[in-house]
Amino acid sequence: MRRWHMLIFLLLGVVLVLPTTAVADNGPHQGDFNPTTDACAGCHRAHRGQTDSLLVESSQSALCYSCHGTGASGADTNVQDGVWEGAQGTGQGLRGGGFDFAVMDPEADGNPVSGSTTSVHDIEVAGTVWGHGSVSSTANPGKADVVLQCGSCHNPHGITGGDAYRILRPKPKDSDAAQEVLVPDDQTKIYTISYTNNNYRDHTYLDGKNISQWCAQCHTRYLAGDTQDTGDAIFKHGHVTDDNSRKCMACHVAHGTSAVMDGAYSSAVEWPDGSPPQSGTQNSRLLSVNNRGVCYQCHESP
Repeated sequence: MRRWHMLIFLLLGVVLVLPTTAVADNGPHQGDFNPTTDACAGCHRAHRGQTDSLLVESSQSALCYSCHGTGASGADTNVQDGVWEGAQGTGQGLRGGGFDFAVMDPEADGNPVSGSTTSVHDIEVAGTVWGHGSVSSTANPGKADVVLQCGSCHNPHGITGGDAYRILRPKPKDSDAAQEVLVPDDQTKIYTISYTNNNYRDHTYLDGKNISQWCAQCHTRYLAGDTQDTGDAIFKHGHVTDDNSRKCMACHVAHGTSAVMDGAYSSAVEWPDGSPPQSGTQNSRLLSVNNRGVCYQCHESP
């Protein structure tokens, strides 16, 4: 009898130590919580938090990576490596790329591969939000010394009602935009990249969604309905972004890209404040294709 007890105990022990994956989309980011919710304990500790938000990890990114990172089992979306780890389509690249690696096709040759990121939306590092602010005849490249966290763009508690794409906040945290922009959610949620017949990243999933208006809550002067003279000293003329097919995500990814800028022209583009670019391949500006392949995608020579 004791052997049976021991066997049962060992089996239960195996079950308890197996990693688990969040079984419901949005996991603890429920948006609508009930009076006896269990979700709080996934991220917080009431009396022994490691941050002033009482998080269980030492930083917000460390907490997010504990589910959405390398070797983590709490979510199928591994944003650290830019890869999908769900049962269907394991190994495919995430639409937003990744923060350390990205699985994508920057060569546009039909061969998506994993590569180290060459530019990312920096998290927990001070940077400049290019194009932030009002049109000005005095040179103003943007807002300097801004520190982003995952929760700057995403609401870790979810959106009430759940009708928000990737739990994006209607207004990024600390944004001084006048109006909120709610990006509607997908009816069928697909997190991986698909490609068009010419091997460019398909972004039609954002058709009809006001994603450019959402991005412009921070990158204010990048939103353009035409290419007319704006009167701005730096952002005098800009590519159309306020259009269904010509939106921010047509050229850029949200988290990080593995594209490289090693051509004579693309590797030498200075920053809006006139400072020199990073060396060679690191100068990729979150673009999804090497060099200026994003331009060729639409402006292919006859």
